Amino acid sequence: MTTADPAKTISRAFRGGPWLRGYVNGKLRSDPVFATALRVIGGSALSVLDLGCGLGLLGLWLRAHHVRSPYRGCDLGGWKITAGNEVALRMGFADFALKEADMCRFLCEEPSFICAFDVIHYLPVSVQSDFLRRLGAAARSGSTVLLRTGVRGCGWRTGATVLEECWTRSTGWIRGGRVNFPRLEDVRRLFESEGCCVRSRPLWGRTPFSSHWFEVSARD
Repeated sequence: MTTADPAKTISRAFRGGPWLRGYVNGKLRSDPVFATALRVIGGSALSVLDLGCGLGLLGLWLRAHHVRSPYRGCDLGGWKITAGNEVALRMGFADFALKEADMCRFLCEEPSFICAFDVIHYLPVSVQSDFLRRLGAAARSGSTVLLRTGVRGCGWRTGATVLEECWTRSTGWIRGGRVNFPRLEDVRRLFESEGCCVRSRPLWGRTPFSSHWFEVSARD
């Protein structure tokens, strides 16, 4: 089901009040990660695994654009999981499942698109490295890893990204401790050391953040 205005259609399906619907509508319209992921994933039969999926907006966006691949997501935010599953049911989306679970322990064994958008900076440095190595191992086994994260060393954009994280904590949207934004070259170096091919580029669109996109696959 592609509508003339998928962002509006998806946001109106949420029952969390005007603030939540406004957030969803604004997020889908302003964040370039959704259109970018759609261009990469669309047309493939591979399943999609969304680690740290939040409300499952990626899956809802893909379904609204006729991407029928099985979609699984996990997140520690229980109410977000419930809300996303309810919207998928309300909109009649099949092969769509969100689960409350730790993304660092979620199984990602079969070849798929593995997405991790704006989540690795919540992990302690050692856990973050282990998580990225696990993604690298999945890429070597046939998956395509799509990663988006803010990075250090981007001047005022890095500062704006840190401020945004302060906002998410003050509102209760995200609960957590210290954030650990990696350096661009460290992410690339880690995946390359794991035998992966890495393509990266800025992906902040019209936002002020230091977001970068990584596409990771097995080295030829």
